[in-house]
Amino acid sequence: MSRLRSWAELLGGRARLGGQALMALTAGCGLMPRELRAVRGTDIRTARSGLALVEGLNRLVACQAGWEETLSELAAIAGHDYLFRPHRKVATAKNLVSSWPARHRPPAGLPPLSARRLRSTWIVKLLALGIAPALVAESAGMTSMAALAPYHQWVPPLDRETAAHLLRGRRP
Repeated sequence: MSRLRSWAELLGGRARLGGQALMALTAGCGLMPRELRAVRGTDIRTARSGLALVEGLNRLVACQAGWEETLSELAAIAGHDYLFRPHRKVATAKNLVSSWPARHRPPAGLPPLSARRLRSTWIVKLLALGIAPALVAESAGMTSMAALAPYHQWVPPLDRETAAHLLRGRRP
């Protein structure tokens, strides 16, 4: 992920902004491809603490800490325009999201960017952090925790010490 992010940051002009927006909105916020197309710069709210929220989705979407700064910067640049592929002539197009990775291929050894795979990475990361599956499903816009079942195969098992601390809980 870090190598893909570095590659996207080295692209020039609009390609760089597009790559960063695609990654921040999917790997950082877990948005679905149809959702990321509609996000405008004004939909991002950044608190003094750095917490960045995506508004207008009828659910709580908080950006992962590692993507907050990038998302806030992109929002400031976009303003009232779309965050991903601003200045487009139509609000949505059939291949709006998939055409960007088709035009911008990372160097050999790196997988092409995919909004769905980046979103899956976000889901697996949250589950691996031990965040309650109900909260992950809700933030991902899923109707139930059952929709997370396919992702569990990619969640690494907890080490014994972490598991013991989680099972122990807090003292009253």
